[in-house]
Amino acid sequence: MEVVAGARGIQDDDAALAKLLQEQERALLMFGRPAVEEEEEPEELPDEELARRLQEEEDRAAYEAMAQFEAEALGEQPHDAATGSGEDAGLADDEEEAEEVERAMSYEELLALGELAGKVSTGLAQEALERLPVAAVAELRASPEGAAMALDKCCICQMEFEDEDEATALPCRHCYHPDCARQWLAQKRACALCGKELEQAAAPAAPAR
Repeated sequence: MEVVAGARGIQDDDAALAKLLQEQERALLMFGRPAVEEEEEPEELPDEELARRLQEEEDRAAYEAMAQFEAEALGEQPHDAATGSGEDAGLADDEEEAEEVERAMSYEELLALGELAGKVSTGLAQEALERLPVAAVAELRASPEGAAMALDKCCICQMEFEDEDEATALPCRHCYHPDCARQWLAQKRACALCGKELEQAAAPAAPAR
């Protein structure tokens, strides 16, 4: 009987120990879970750091993409500028050609141009044409007024003046070959270059020769 009682006492002790262990384990589970959660809260900092680094990488990638785009744009700019320069040069050449064509206009073409422009004007009378001054180009160049005269070439035929040539200087200081001046002023009593008109009575008298 004592043996049986002793065995039961041991079983009771084992059951009590097992129950105590279960209660301790349950308590650890109950009180340990918040502790685990509290320990996990600081782990959010690495997530924030990771997010910050990801944002920095995105910003860096965007900056590099923008820099590459600008570099490509700058790389194409010289080509565009060269193209623009070529176009500008072409326009300048066209303008120069137009000026050369205008300077090379014949007497008949200048008359036609005046008619197209609507400049209707009567020419000088024959008496006024005969009173137009005629002088040697060398004399005109040596005169006090020579510096103000256009004595490089005839305003009508665009031929350059030589010292031995004769020229007719109008009051506006533009000079012509005598024949060119008479032909032009017989149709239009205005300078072919500046358009200043000559009055019939104010036509300069030809110098004594």
